Amino acid sequence: MNAISATYQQLAVALTADPLLLLAATVATFDPFWSAFDESDIDYETDPFTTALQVTRGAFPDIYAQAVERLRAGASYQEVDWLLCKAISAKGIPLDDLETIGWGIPLHAVGVDLEDPAFYAVHSDLLPLLVPFGISLPEGEVYSVDIPDAVYSAGRAIVASLTDQTEPALRQAGWAFAWIFSCTGNSLIDQTNESLADIPPLSWSAEDVAFAIELIEEADGILRDVQAGIDYLKQSLDLRAALERNGASLYRELKQKGKLNEWKTRLCWTSALSGADGIAVADPFVLQLRRDAA
Repeated sequence: MNAISATYQQLAVALTADPLLLLAATVATFDPFWSAFDESDIDYETDPFTTALQVTRGAFPDIYAQAVERLRAGASYQEVDWLLCKAISAKGIPLDDLETIGWGIPLHAVGVDLEDPAFYAVHSDLLPLLVPFGISLPEGEVYSVDIPDAVYSAGRAIVASLTDQTEPALRQAGWAFAWIFSCTGNSLIDQTNESLADIPPLSWSAEDVAFAIELIEEADGILRDVQAGIDYLKQSLDLRAALERNGASLYRELKQKGKLNEWKTRLCWTSALSGADGIAVADPFVLQLRRDAA
């Protein structure tokens, strides 16, 4: 045994004999970045990989431990990058690329902008559901669609009434219109990505992470109801007929009084589940009411 080997052996013996040195070795093994990170002040300006380790060390210590273990085993950057993205996504915060982690918690909005002509091109299948509100496909090339305040007032009254029903299908139809008229109460459902970008992003603090996970889970549940409601609206001619009748009543109230009262107990949906054969079509009288209310 040469002198260098003997020295290493002596150090190893000394390490196992001294509790403080043994603790230091344990920290160096399982938390090698303990001295480089300040949990209260994440440096988002550094490289994404370092930021990811700092974020997971504070918000997801189990993920941080997995990453450190893989690094000690000689895993490549790409492998650990994939592990971090997959593990954070599994926690409820979808993350496709570490390059975005320094921008704060990634949130994706799916809200509707009824004034954007692109909405009608992408969701042309929803146009029959918008007829009761006097909304139709924009004609020609336009940069913005004029949606009167009366349309939002009527739409939100319909939402309040439908979501107050006991029948699940009607409540889901209400969530569908809550998405269309941006009144679900969930920021990810009620805003577009463009409007969400104007709001400061959530940080990776424990409080913001918990809030983001709750927000995303709630949004996912609402979207399931929205889709179920859209499917039901498309196939239920009776519900669309009831929508026409109630829409006409709302616009009549707007025309006469200029505002809506408590409508959720006054709108009738009792015939919307019986499966009528006819299809709801807005008659000229109803369309004129909408134009006058607008």
